[in-house]
Amino acid sequence: MIPLGAVEFSPGDVALILAVLPLGATALALPATLIFAWVGHQRATHHQGWAAFGYWLTGTAICLATTALAAGKGLGWWAVPLGWIPTLLLALALKPRPDPQAS
Repeated sequence: MIPLGAVEFSPGDVALILAVLPLGATALALPATLIFAWVGHQRATHHQGWAAFGYWLTGTAICLATTALAAGKGLGWWAVPLGWIPTLLLALALKPRPDPQAS
């Protein structure tokens, strides 16, 4: 049956929606943010795990903000891969280069 009135959510429904949305958005950002975390791990000289975690948090924030802006423009599901672009470009720019004089 199709409801014909306004849709009303209970407080429990609202809490569930507010919990699922950030978790789903974070999961959709993983292809870009894991690459950025790996770059952080490679760049670190000490505490590589914490560096990777910090890069992952930063990449997630950038990715989610870009995805939200793209979704606000009405791009639908295309907003997800478009949200990866700034994080991936930053990962490419910060990727450590192999030192040719090391060997």
